[in-house]
Amino acid sequence: MENKKWMVLCAIGGVLMLIGSTVGDVGFFATLFDIITSEVPELAPILNLILRIFNYIALGGGASVIIGVIIVALGQYGIGKFVISLGAGLGLIGLIIYFIAGIYAGTLSSELLTWMIGLLALNGGFGFLGVILTIIGRFKLKKPE
Repeated sequence: MENKKWMVLCAIGGVLMLIGSTVGDVGFFATLFDIITSEVPELAPILNLILRIFNYIALGGGASVIIGVIIVALGQYGIGKFVISLGAGLGLIGLIIYFIAGIYAGTLSSELLTWMIGLLALNGGFGFLGVILTIIGRFKLKKPE
């Protein structure tokens, strides 16, 4: 029953992502698939189809996270956690890339301040908080022994 609280945390994160209109991103997979297709061009049609499917799941954002939680609740942990990851923008990887890009561009502190003010004013920043909650919940989800 330990997983229930992490599933609830992911679901709350998904709802916050829906409120904040936050969607996932498959840029990591696009880059990976570009590297693979440059080496093995015959795989391009298959990889493009897979990337398109991943993109549709990621565009669901918070809805994809909630669907992933339902899949986990049905006992399919691997698939459910993967759907949650796509909905949250690959979670920790996406967040790290975002922070590195923000530090490099010099815009990170102003964007974080904007989100914090938005959260306090209850008019924005919900998507960012939702992604953080989803990352924590997904990371803590473990398949029962």
